[in-house]
Amino acid sequence: MIENDGTGGNLPPISNPEPIPDFLQSDEWFGTPINRDEWLDFREPYVQQRFLLSFRGRPFARIGDVQVISGQAGHGKSMLLSQIVTAILRGEFGGLKYELSDTIPNPVVLYIDTEQSKDDVIASKNRVMRLCGWGVQEERCDYWILMLRTTETAIERWKKVLQAIYMVKPNVVILDGIIDVVRDFNDQKECADIIYKCMQLATHYEAAMMCVLHQNPLSAKLVGHLGSAAMRKVTDIIQVSKDKKTNDVIFNVTQIKARGHQDIEDWQFRVLPTEWGIPEQVVNTAANDVRIEDIEKWLREGRYDVEWPAYESAIKDIFKERGNIKGSDALQDCVKRARNRRFITEQPREEWQTGQKHPKYYLSF
Repeated sequence: MIENDGTGGNLPPISNPEPIPDFLQSDEWFGTPINRDEWLDFREPYVQQRFLLSFRGRPFARIGDVQVISGQAGHGKSMLLSQIVTAILRGEFGGLKYELSDTIPNPVVLYIDTEQSKDDVIASKNRVMRLCGWGVQEERCDYWILMLRTTETAIERWKKVLQAIYMVKPNVVILDGIIDVVRDFNDQKECADIIYKCMQLATHYEAAMMCVLHQNPLSAKLVGHLGSAAMRKVTDIIQVSKDKKTNDVIFNVTQIKARGHQDIEDWQFRVLPTEWGIPEQVVNTAANDVRIEDIEKWLREGRYDVEWPAYESAIKDIFKERGNIKGSDALQDCVKRARNRRFITEQPREEWQTGQKHPKYYLSF
């Protein structure tokens, strides 16, 4: 029975005189108090979601939620974060745009680093300052950096994270990396708890909380039970990977999870060889002309045109026939984006046949 609480909101009965039910008594659940604000008041209006950033017009990174930046060690996560911080503080960077200039005109960023040396942190700071057009030693009240490399235990690091957020009251928290605030990234309970606490932090401070989390070596899977918990709970997972197939090293950025909004387009960047390294987004005409939805559609339609696993040349033939894609650069870009989105996955080396010189790919659907 649902009864009115006298204030216009409908709530279940607060007390129940019935005897303790027999159902799952060992869980000792009966009589557990539930707070009033834990029941949804149906009179509350829907509030439009607020996104921190957009890329080429598509929003991502909701305020009040947790996001993950992932990738292999040394594959460009710090350079990606430099672009994100610059876009927030300067208003835009390349295709990235800060979306809350009307409601939060002066956003505050707190960057928490758990593993880099002081010199590397200074280099990262200088990179952002230069990109924003500021002096590298200029004191700021909108950009704060906390270094926790010398803090001995995960518990102490987490306490300092909480204290720093309380002191700065940021609109954006970047925790690089979240693995250093848990004692065991394979402890399922501890990992689930820390993800929930990050969600509580984002909600309480009305902030976007971006957590850096490595992938397993030679795999796109996020590391440990911490990665599994993050995969289930966070709103966005953005992956960055290094492509060294040419002399010009290119980094690929791909959103592999988006909850409540469309995926943003993939993008690429290179690092210019300046003193601290400056990221530069790569304008790829082919990437702009072809939608990721069409790439998926052509692969689904052409799945029976080739035998899987298939060589890259056969996959390009699908894009030629189904999408009328012409030009080697455009075809290579379609294959790369399909690989980044894991529409196709590379055949393990142990499955290569005798004399095989190039990988084949499996279709993931």
